[in-house]
Amino acid sequence: MTGDRTRESGSERWPAAAFAAALRGYRAKAGLSRQQLAQAVGLDRSVLSRLERGQYRHRLSECAIAKLSTALACGDALFEAAGRPTPEIQRLISDPLFARAFANPEAARRGLRKLHLQEVASSVVNPSYVPDGRAVDIARLWRAVRERAGLPPAPPPEAGPGEHARTQAAGRFVVSHATAHLLLETRCSWPYMGSDSETEASELAGLLLTPPGPLTQAARAAFSAGLDPWDADADGLIAAVADYLLIPGWLAAYRLGDFPGIHVQLLPVDEELA
Repeated sequence: MTGDRTRESGSERWPAAAFAAALRGYRAKAGLSRQQLAQAVGLDRSVLSRLERGQYRHRLSECAIAKLSTALACGDALFEAAGRPTPEIQRLISDPLFARAFANPEAARRGLRKLHLQEVASSVVNPSYVPDGRAVDIARLWRAVRERAGLPPAPPPEAGPGEHARTQAAGRFVVSHATAHLLLETRCSWPYMGSDSETEASELAGLLLTPPGPLTQAARAAFSAGLDPWDADADGLIAAVADYLLIPGWLAAYRLGDFPGIHVQLLPVDEELA
């Protein structure tokens, strides 16, 4: 590539097959021939050919991926396929405030993993899975995730921990938990909790059942019914949100406390505009 050589790394591996599939797909979508794309980014056509066949064993520089992304108008897709930080992530990492947040690597890892789980949830729970604008149709989501994973149809799991599994809210969480494991490609080890896979599956299960829109509407409905948002006793709010979304009370409490900016979103309109 003119002015930007690709580099080989003997200690790092990159997902050549995933990048090849993405590159082929976006080139076809753009309606460009290999020759046209190669000329647009200053890349030798033989290199582009090997890239698209997954036979190029070097790691492309970020500059090279950026040029391909611009020519194909595919946003950050090629960075993600290459397993590389997107330009926005690179910008954040260079920010001194962001760098200080990484002073505690374990806390940073947990925070980034949580952001990833939020992205996974938002990518699969679209409005069609919330037909009444309230409770997520988790059984339908379970079936869709199984189909996407190439698995044969199967009824949602019904077994769960203790007598509480017989309640509707707990049963829905059991299904959501199983769906989360499918999305994360991990195996459920309940009742042996505490592992990273179980912690993440439980976190994702809660996110699947409480999309931001319905969660906000649940709290607003509770306040519209007469609950005082500034009352020190939150039991009424937790119960109202849990009933609105058909989720366990502990999950309603957790998500209300964890929902970014909910104290602003739930202020009465006149206070928001003040």
